Amino acid sequence: MKEFIKKIISHSIAKDSVIVMAGSMGANVGSYLYHLMMGRLLGPTGYGELSSLLSIFYIFTVPLNVGAIVLVKFISSMKAKNQLGQVQTLFMKVTKSCLIGCIAAFPIIIVASPFISTFLHIESTILFIFVYIIFVFSLLTVIAGSALQGYQKFLWVSILGAGSILVKLVLSIPAVTWGVYGVLFATVGSVMVMYFLYFLPLRFIFQVKASPLTFTIMEAMRYTVPTLLIVLGMTSLYSTDMILVRHFLPAYQAGLYASLTVLGKIIFYASSAVSIVIFPVLSERTAKGEKGTKLIFIALATVSAVSAGITLLYFAFPEFIIRTFFGASYIQGASLLGLFGVFLVLYSIGNMLTTICMALSKLTIWFVPVVCAVIQIIGITLYHDSVISVIWVNIASCLLLVVSLLGYYRKHIYEKV
Repeated sequence: MKEFIKKIISHSIAKDSVIVMAGSMGANVGSYLYHLMMGRLLGPTGYGELSSLLSIFYIFTVPLNVGAIVLVKFISSMKAKNQLGQVQTLFMKVTKSCLIGCIAAFPIIIVASPFISTFLHIESTILFIFVYIIFVFSLLTVIAGSALQGYQKFLWVSILGAGSILVKLVLSIPAVTWGVYGVLFATVGSVMVMYFLYFLPLRFIFQVKASPLTFTIMEAMRYTVPTLLIVLGMTSLYSTDMILVRHFLPAYQAGLYASLTVLGKIIFYASSAVSIVIFPVLSERTAKGEKGTKLIFIALATVSAVSAGITLLYFAFPEFIIRTFFGASYIQGASLLGLFGVFLVLYSIGNMLTTICMALSKLTIWFVPVVCAVIQIIGITLYHDSVISVIWVNIASCLLLVVSLLGYYRKHIYEKV
């Protein structure tokens, strides 16, 4: 047993997971301090408004997440074949294309802003302009971060990830004096600063001569389109509930739900380090024709154990946790914290399973998260009389997600890896 534990601890996957976990913990602590401070300083109504705007941003991040997955997949394959010159070419082409696309889409955002503000009962459309600017720089940062992740430079990924949250927190606290406007303006400044800092560890990419890409656009699209559908479905399951709660329920209840969302997502963030590490490693092994059954099993077991452990704490000490993190004004949501945790446990396991499928290029799985996301939207639209009704819809949707993904994995992947 000693030798077995020693092997696990000394394994590169374990070391990288610890590095990413440490960075994730730093980022998560900063992120939760940010949300807790904003929740206390803005109050339930103001924080509900900020959370609904951030949920719109999370929908915007669908192309960010898709781009990150596709880039990490191709860059890790290039790493396996020692094609650094192609990485430089890919990096520059993607950055240029994204900038052009964002500039072209700006007029559409201007036109759409009044309709979105009406739907979410938010008075000013300027806030959506801030959200879009945050999206643009986040998109550029994702391109840089994907290069680091594809080359498995997890120390830099961790440092910069934690640093971005710290900069946002430091700038947002004084800016909260001007309400949601000030908070979003501070966030714009933080994402701009962090984008340029990413070029410090990326200098190695530009130290070689660029070389033409050996894969075609059609090959990239065959991976990108189903990946887009997968990420769209998973992102919708993660954030659409907050948007619908903001629309259907009173502002105070939306604020309570936002506090549950923040605390519940600790479960997802705590296990996300495993996904960050396993994706490029499995992608590289796939490019080399190697197998990873044990790695997949360890990843799923780790995510399940961490998620379940945090949820048990939420069931055991809900009032203490709510009161400590958000204060007495949010205490009415304490009885629902454990149940909300169940939703995030199922979501975290489902997210790990989709990550594994994408790393192994098993993309026919796309229909599962898409169907589950549609079921969630329909369910909340029909059953939104209270916060607990929304949570039960979330649980049912993610339970279907996990069961379906496990069935797919057993039938199409297990024996092959």
